[in-house]
Amino acid sequence: MSVVPESVPEYVAERVAERVTDPAILAAAIAATARQSQYADLLPWRPASLAQGHAGIAVLSAELDHRDPGHGWDEVGHRQLAAAAQAADPHDVSLFSGLAGIGFAALQLAGGRPRYERLLKTVDGVLAPYVEDAATRLACADGCAASDHDLVSGLTGVGVYLLARGGDDEVLRQALPGLARLLSDGGHPRRWHTPYELAAGSLRTAYPGGHHNCGLAHGAPGPLALLSLAVQAGVEVPESRDAITATADWLAAHRTGTPEAPDWPDAIPLDAALDAGSGSAGSGRAAWCYGAVGVARSLWLAGSALQREDWRELAATTIRGIARRRPEEWWLSTPTFCHGSAGLLQVLRRFAADLADPELARTAETLAADLAAGYDPDSLLGVRGVEPGGVLVDHPGLLDGAPGVALALLDLPAGDNGWDRMFLLS
Repeated sequence: MSVVPESVPEYVAERVAERVTDPAILAAAIAATARQSQYADLLPWRPASLAQGHAGIAVLSAELDHRDPGHGWDEVGHRQLAAAAQAADPHDVSLFSGLAGIGFAALQLAGGRPRYERLLKTVDGVLAPYVEDAATRLACADGCAASDHDLVSGLTGVGVYLLARGGDDEVLRQALPGLARLLSDGGHPRRWHTPYELAAGSLRTAYPGGHHNCGLAHGAPGPLALLSLAVQAGVEVPESRDAITATADWLAAHRTGTPEAPDWPDAIPLDAALDAGSGSAGSGRAAWCYGAVGVARSLWLAGSALQREDWRELAATTIRGIARRRPEEWWLSTPTFCHGSAGLLQVLRRFAADLADPELARTAETLAADLAAGYDPDSLLGVRGVEPGGVLVDHPGLLDGAPGVALALLDLPAGDNGWDRMFLLS
């Protein structure tokens, strides 16, 4: 069967989805990743996980069902969700690896229909006491671990599920004040900073005096985006606007790069107080998780929530500057979502639609075609992640593997389903 050029990205997405939802191929990919990946011990397959497990594959299945109902994707997604729920750890409530992620996947499969209500009510019941405790701790925190408040492991991620769940939900209104009070602080260091003793990974080594995290995945742009989306949805707490203003202004003042191409580092040390326009003119990695791509999206959402055209203009200038770079200057070595080309593609498409910008749209479609051209039918899943040193990995997880690429190749989410809400993009 011939495939017209315009349909190649969607064709590749469907082929990847067919493979990753085949039980035998999925099992082979899980085993292969454990052998291939340099990070297998740090990021293993977690069956319940949205990022690294069955819940993420359920989200891909749900999106395909929304686009092409009646072709079995709903049943496939149901099986993936059941596998995730069966493996759930009641002590992990996070979005990317825990119960909030399972709830998010169930909402995507439900598609606005009254389905999975028993599962969702169970998730809600477990989340409620966690939210109350986490919000109380953050409301009076002066320095905290990223995992306390971030999108991946913390209260922001749980808030993403709660916002998708029902807008005016009482538990969501318990979560937002803790994040708002944390972000509304105007001192130095900001109360959301990470002290050295609470830092992890490379940031702990790079910033021995502590840091302010600038990544959408783990830093202040995450709760900023959530608070902004909540305001747009009509869910506002007393300090929401102060928190959005304080944090968006802080990010704007701490940009690096140039006026034509603003940028942000992964983090800023506590002993540095950069002024607007200062810092290196070099361009950083154009990834979703850290850097200008994620910060620009959070600033756009903040500007849209509070009608601040200066933040929106800064966001637009930033993403246009990224789109003008040569692809090799994006510094992306993997096709996957978290820190690769699929994440950049999804952000470019969101901005292209918001700004009605044909140049951004062309850049996005060129990137989509390039990603689709990397389809390798001889590999397990059709798409391999690339780790440092050029290590190829047959990763079946949504965040770092083939399902995230497939979702990005499907263009913007169908209707109002918004799978990319899990990444704080819509």
